[in-house]
Amino acid sequence: MDADTPRGLRARFRRRPVPERTSEVLRHLTEQGAGDELRFRDILAQLRHRALGFALLIFSLLGCVPIPGLPTVCGVALVVIALNLITVRRRLWLPRAIADKSVNRADLARIVERVSPYLERLEKICKPRFPIVTDTVGKILIGLVIFALGFIMILPIPFIGNTPPGFAASLIAIGMTERDGLIVLIGTIASAVAIAIASVATEALVSAVIQYFSS
Repeated sequence: MDADTPRGLRARFRRRPVPERTSEVLRHLTEQGAGDELRFRDILAQLRHRALGFALLIFSLLGCVPIPGLPTVCGVALVVIALNLITVRRRLWLPRAIADKSVNRADLARIVERVSPYLERLEKICKPRFPIVTDTVGKILIGLVIFALGFIMILPIPFIGNTPPGFAASLIAIGMTERDGLIVLIGTIASAVAIAIASVATEALVSAVIQYFSS
């Protein structure tokens, strides 16, 4: 009977576990389990209903690592995640070719350790706000932005590599996992900057190639 009173409802609310922050979930992924390799399929299975946002974050962070072939795989994964967002899928779907690939546990742990101090500072100001940004219509628009960033990461961008689009996608992912529409909007602005930088770098490369062969 007491559970239906305001006092009982407050007591039930206090007993609910506090949701884990993004940094805590990432550390948990690198510390739990055995073996030197982590399959993306197993990572996503642990994340369950949070898989979409965290998958976006993990592939964005790994896409910044200068390991041959890895940024391309991460770029393709971002494009697929973007299609999940655009089609408003409730559960994340990844093709088997990506889901069965693995990442070295130590490499992922180093990345998490490197970004955790910045992530924890960002988490202090993160809070659920501007839900329209992370709601259905917002997710479709986010998907379009992520699609563009993923396409850029697939390309062999000269000079700067895949860091700008990876950083922008990471901001959007953090905003999604923390349900903070403001951070998502900041990530969208960073995406516009990343796309502009990639365009300039690509144009410079094309001009250099044309000049080399015409001389």
